[in-house]
Amino acid sequence: MTFSDTLPGHTEPTDLTRYFEEVEHASLHLPQDHSQQLLTWAEAQHLSQQMHFHPLMRQLGGLILDDVQTSNHHLYVSTGPLRGAICWLSHDGASRIVYASLSDFLSAAIAARAEHQILEDRHPELSPIAEDQHALGHWILTMLEEADADVRVPALIPSLDLTDLALLHQLASHEDFYIAEAIALEICRRPHKALAEVAQTCAQHPHPQAAKAGGRARGMIRGLRE
Repeated sequence: MTFSDTLPGHTEPTDLTRYFEEVEHASLHLPQDHSQQLLTWAEAQHLSQQMHFHPLMRQLGGLILDDVQTSNHHLYVSTGPLRGAICWLSHDGASRIVYASLSDFLSAAIAARAEHQILEDRHPELSPIAEDQHALGHWILTMLEEADADVRVPALIPSLDLTDLALLHQLASHEDFYIAEAIALEICRRPHKALAEVAQTCAQHPHPQAAKAGGRARGMIRGLRE
């Protein structure tokens, strides 16, 4: 079975076809010291099959797009409400959506290569917000009681617009402290007075790591009022 068998419709999507053509046309798959190296379609399939054990790879139908000889990768999301976006798969647990589309990713990768940088050092501070918030919220809820929820859910929280307070309260009070902490950390990045009670819920989490992040989020919101 090839990786394309795992993609919707069992074919390589048109946006991927154009993307890989551009990668080879611009020689972005060729090694360059201290810079971003993108993969060809065949290389992407091979590495993605090797990484299929990772919960986020399975959840997102991920296709790995680059390899800079680290355990971190950018991957194309082939399924779910974030389909077409690019996820940063980080070994240290700070995985998140970083680009809304392949074209955005390709432009950023070309710029990084021109400046002999790796793309990780140029990520936007905030994740792009998912267009279908209802679908994303429902998707997250279906993961909460599944294995590896602590890996899957925190990576998707930065794509929420933080307006569904019922969902946020449920996540902030979840027994898994990684999920509650992820809510608090995102509030720190995007503080708003409407999120004060959610931040308080995080601050009252029984695990000190989540509670500490909640305290910071609460402080950020209080600062807005002054």
